[in-house]
Amino acid sequence: MRSPVVRGVVGAVVVAVASLVTSVVPPSSWVAALPVTGDLRHSLAGRMLGLTFMVAGLGLMAWAWLTVGRRVMAGERLPLLRYVAYWSAPLLLAPPLFSRDAWSYAAQGALVAKGFNPYDVGPGVLSGHIVEAVDPMWMQTPAPYGPLPLAYGGLAAHLTMDPYLLMLAHRLLAVLGIVLIAWSVPRLATACRADPAFATWLVVLNPMLLTHGIGAAHNDVLMIGLACSAFALALTGRWGTAAVIAGVAAAVKLPGGLVVIAIAAVMSPLAGRLHRFASLVIAGAVSVLTLVTIGALTGVGSGWLGALDVPGLVRSPFSIANLVGMAASGVLGWLGEDTAAAQALQIVRLVGMVAALGLIALLSLRSSIHYAARAVGIALLAVVVLGPSAHDWYFLWCMPFLAVARPGRRLTTIMTAVSLIFTIAAPLNSSLRGATIPILTTTALVIAVVLPLLNHVRTLHPSRKAAKVPVTAA
Repeated sequence: MRSPVVRGVVGAVVVAVASLVTSVVPPSSWVAALPVTGDLRHSLAGRMLGLTFMVAGLGLMAWAWLTVGRRVMAGERLPLLRYVAYWSAPLLLAPPLFSRDAWSYAAQGALVAKGFNPYDVGPGVLSGHIVEAVDPMWMQTPAPYGPLPLAYGGLAAHLTMDPYLLMLAHRLLAVLGIVLIAWSVPRLATACRADPAFATWLVVLNPMLLTHGIGAAHNDVLMIGLACSAFALALTGRWGTAAVIAGVAAAVKLPGGLVVIAIAAVMSPLAGRLHRFASLVIAGAVSVLTLVTIGALTGVGSGWLGALDVPGLVRSPFSIANLVGMAASGVLGWLGEDTAAAQALQIVRLVGMVAALGLIALLSLRSSIHYAARAVGIALLAVVVLGPSAHDWYFLWCMPFLAVARPGRRLTTIMTAVSLIFTIAAPLNSSLRGATIPILTTTALVIAVVLPLLNHVRTLHPSRKAAKVPVTAA
């Protein structure tokens, strides 16, 4: 356990085993029928034991990640991508971590396979094993995702209707996303004159990416990988290809298309704002055309644009617009202004999105090639914190772009601390199923694990010496 590599692998194994108890799975699946963990998941004491091991495993992964980071910053040559493979392997077959979204992906693919339009109906029109683990909140809602993952899910559902196998099929998309991130981040860092080894450690080896990406199988990871790849290709002069891939990223989830900000900056690095605007229009038009074409070719269409407000049904505390809107609604309700209270949240959310769009427009016209990565990172962060919905894994959207933009000590500390907190506190997201005692107990466990680790975050900072050390692939 002195080796951080072994420590990370052990932590990932513990997380995978604990997920057999804590994760929501279809009652008909093999996981629910396992002799020991299957029994534990049906009692409060058993779930608490599983959550304790889950937090401990996440803590081991985070501790190993920090240790590797210190060695990278000291200038050691380490096979970081091999570490990524080692730490990811135990999570490949585990049930989805922290969230039921992967089960929704499986059900939405089944909708496509059975001829339903997932932008008109929710999984509730289906019956049987395929909807057993879908979150009740999303049973009657249309899919807010782009045509690409839905078409892929439909193809997979033509082969099998087993929800667990379909979940694993969507996990393969997350693995592809991490491969694309691992390929593009060192190249982006080199182009931005940042340390590629440091950027690879901060992003690709990050336990937040591995657990929320591979573990939870979120399709956000594929979106990020495609967006990073589009930027990396643009830096080689292949702007047209980059704009097409940006459209493919938007066909997974719409925010991925914001990488056109960086593509436009690369297309006209020394031009004025008029030329920059023209470059943005060209790159944006190619991306939009690609997005529409994918919808037409897959037969899914573009109805998902009307379902983009579905994630907003969750009033996430990570969104500033939500916090302000809920506070205003509460105050107005207390004052007896019930009509205004009912409208306050929607108005504040609208103001937040307008502010985000204004910032994105400003970044699009003023970003030079040297600050293109930072501009995309800030734009994606603005969509997260000012938008109507924000989950902990949404913060992964901006991580690669900020990590390659030569972050200073303060930003490095913030990104590392956020990664630690959103990794170890992830079980609070959905695994506790609203039980008060488990929530309080797990919160105490998370605090006990996070505080000692945060103690070491302040000293993490990429040195000038380490900036010359390349990342090795194996």
